[in-house]
Amino acid sequence: MTRLMTARTGARLAAWLYRSLLVLLAALMFWTAMPAANAQVLIVSSDGSAGYDVVAQELRAGLKTVRDGSVRIDSTDAKRLAGIDGAEFGRYELVVTVGLSAAQAALSRESVLPVPPLTFCLLIPRQSFERLVPPSTGGKQARASALFIDQPLSRQLDLLRSALPDKHRLGVILGPVSQAMSGEISEQAHARAYNVKFANVAEPAGVYAALQAVLPDSDLLLLLPDPLATSADTMYGLLLTSYRAQVPVAGYSEGLLNAGALVSLFSSARQQGREGAEIARRVLSGTGGLPTPQHPKYFTVRVNASVARSLGLHLPSEATLQSGLEQLAAPPANEAPSSGGKP
Repeated sequence: MTRLMTARTGARLAAWLYRSLLVLLAALMFWTAMPAANAQVLIVSSDGSAGYDVVAQELRAGLKTVRDGSVRIDSTDAKRLAGIDGAEFGRYELVVTVGLSAAQAALSRESVLPVPPLTFCLLIPRQSFERLVPPSTGGKQARASALFIDQPLSRQLDLLRSALPDKHRLGVILGPVSQAMSGEISEQAHARAYNVKFANVAEPAGVYAALQAVLPDSDLLLLLPDPLATSADTMYGLLLTSYRAQVPVAGYSEGLLNAGALVSLFSSARQQGREGAEIARRVLSGTGGLPTPQHPKYFTVRVNASVARSLGLHLPSEATLQSGLEQLAAPPANEAPSSGGKP
């Protein structure tokens, strides 16, 4: 009897060990099939503005399928970022900032972390980013990059040449940030048969005087992103003075177009978010680190028909102008095509 009970106990023990081994093997196979670690992405917005929210929504939508949907995405804003513990912040795989304030807040934390997360900046002007991350700082550059909000100068000037082919005198007002672009502007403009008249301003009060110096020698005014020369405080007077002088203005945002610019070339918040998500997907998929800082490939052309009528100007349609720029941006026939223009 005792031998029988011992045999049954041994059999039950063997069966339990067998089942346990199967469970262990199944668990090992499950964890082997899982990604090495869930990606952790932090989206930092400058504030709660609607445009920043649109970018964040596009980022979330574009990243939801990465690594079989295992991506964890957190959100915060520039003010609350300081309250995130340094160790917790350092564990993020990728930080995506939306707006200048968010970029400043995120990049300022790099100096206190031994290995800061990769930082990718959206909705930031080129000059502002290069002040935060100078191109010469090779080590830091590899851990921070940007998709600029402003368009490449070549694209802006190609638009003006297509929209207003009879205009040859270009006026440009430069502030402390945009002054570094004067050489590039001269080179690009002269290549397209423009004569350029510059005026530099050091304070908002000097914008009107700069306009008075530029407008008499200009039949077209090109605006560039600059926190002083083209700020919210100076924009109304700048547009009104140019309109009264019958000099059309080329802007860099939809807001400028609605405020009185004749034509505007820009990437919308949705376009920035979509392209930002495409780049972030490549980073998180392990197909390479951050790309070099770059201008956007998605863009929108808008024309203010009311201003055109008031100035007696006849421009090609928005669709025609858009198509022309897309063709200029297309790669040669022997290269892989890239997606430009509107999404």
